[in-house]
Parts: sequence; C-alpha cells; structure tokens
Amino acid sequence: YSIPSCRRAVDDEMNVKVSFVCRTSIAHGGTPGSSAAHKLFLRKSRTPVRVRQAAADASDRVPHNLSDLAPIVLSGRGSDFDAIPAEAGVYAVYDNDETLQYIGLSRKIKASVKLHMFELPELCFSVRCEAVKSATTLELQKEWKKWMLEHLAENKGKLPPGNVQGNVLWSDRKQRTTKKNLTLTDGSRSVVNDSDILEACREVVRLHKTVVFMKGARSEPECRFSHRVCSILDDMLVDYETVDTLDEVHNHNLRNVLKQFGNWPTIPQVYHNGEFLGGHDILDELQMSGQLHDLFKTDGPEDI
Repeated sequence: YSIPSCRRAVDDEMNVKVSFVCRTSIAHGGTPGSSAAHKLFLRKSRTPVRVRQAAADASDRVPHNLSDLAPIVLSGRGSDFDAIPAEAGVYAVYDNDETLQYIGLSRKIKASVKLHMFELPELCFSVRCEAVKSATTLELQKEWKKWMLEHLAENKGKLPPGNVQGNVLWSDRKQRTTKKNLTLTDGSRSVVNDSDILEACREVVRLHKTVVFMKGARSEPECRFSHRVCSILDDMLVDYETVDTLDEVHNHNLRNVLKQFGNWPTIPQVYHNGEFLGGHDILDELQMSGQLHDLFKTDGPEDI
C-alpha cells in the first residue's frame, strides 16, 4: 500500500460506516444526534487492524532520496554515532571532503558502519542512512539501487570508489565466527567481589588455550583495538575464546580487575597457553615479524 491509498481506504470505510450506523440507529428508534447513535457509531466505526497495519507499514517505508537526508558525523566534534539506526537499511559513507566513498546495504546499519570506521577510519567522516523496517532482501536492494542511480545521475555516471568492481576494501570483510563470549559468572548475583572475578579469570585462562579479553564480541567489537586483535587471529584461523569486559552483569568490574590480573593497563588482552601474550600493539608487532605465526604453528595445525 501507498500512504494515499491507505488513507483513501480508511476514509471510504469510515464514510460507509457513518451512513450504515446512522441508518441503523434511526431504524432502532434513535436520532442521528442521540447518545445511543453516537455510541453505536464509535463501536462500529473502528478501522480494521489490517487497514491500520497497512497504513503503519507504508509510513515506515516512505523512501527518501539520498540528498534529502542529513549527514551524521562519525568522529571528532559534533559526532552523533548513536543517531545511526540499528536495524536494516541502506547507508552512504562520506570522507572528510564530503566525497561519497561507498553505498551499502545491511541488516544492521550501525554494526556495518562501525566496522567500516574500524577498518577505514580515514575514509569515514559522516554517513547518510535510511532504515527500512521489516525489509526483504529485494526491498533493500531496491532502495540501494535507487540511491546508486541518484548518485550516478548527479556525477556523470561515476561510481563511488568503494562500489567500483574490484575494490574489496569495503565489501570483502571476512565472516567472523558466531561463537559466543565466555562469561565469568551466571549474572544472578547483584554483588560480586573482585577476588571472585580474579579467580574466574585464572580459571578461564587455564581451561582455554587462547583467550581474548576485549570490548564487545568478536562479531561486533566495540573498539578498533579489539577489532584489530580479532582480525589478526581470524586471519590466522586461530581458535580462540572471548570475554566481554563491558558486560557488567556477568563480568563485574572486569576492566579494573584485568589491570591486576595481567599487570597490563589497556584492553584488549590476549592470553595463550595460560600466559599473557600482549595487547593489540604487541600482537601487531608479533604478526609483522612473523613470530605470531610461528607461535601458533608450534601448537599444531588445528590452530592455524
């Protein structure tokens, strides 16, 4: 349904009901202005659920042109990352010169934009986005195509750099495993001592070969350093576990406890074979030197 057609449907039905109710109330001894006729009208004139829902769906899917939408600044002064919708839709990323770099579609706009910011921070200054609630894949593709045609018409047929065939910087992201985070408690206690969390850290590191204490989950890191560590281990096909330091329900005060546990001030922290391996900067250095590959290679082919 379009919004006008929905409104016409509602209006037509209301007109029919007004006529019907007036005739019915008068036939039963009422007058058009009586309270009995008014109550009967109110009871009979409610718009059917299917019509109301169609109107609501239509209003949720009113498409906007790319140029109609205000840009959302992603970093620096004036940034408003929380304004990005979390649901499905289309988005367009611009650099600091307001040059359109990439038009994408996603089931989770905010998560996709966040990954772009982690991977290509120099090209991600602002974003325009449009949520398409309850959208099918075809509907998302239709909105993406409309935005792309608008851009091509205004730029003499020139594609955004990130959408040029062969450019994999934006679209060729590796699928991360959906393995869930480990938790240090069951979350049932409102008060947890730091000593209990410290002991739980020791137990997790003892039971699992490679553990990453990070911000967020491997499928959706909450900081670029955690994203970097997961990317390094994913590239090497390492089997590893993660613990979310932002999960205060299950991992109470973990960010502070880790400073004592690993004698290291920052997050993420990586542990391997029961020992502290390093943070993101150390893992970067070990990867560049080849030592990280050698380290995991000695553990057997199942880890690399």
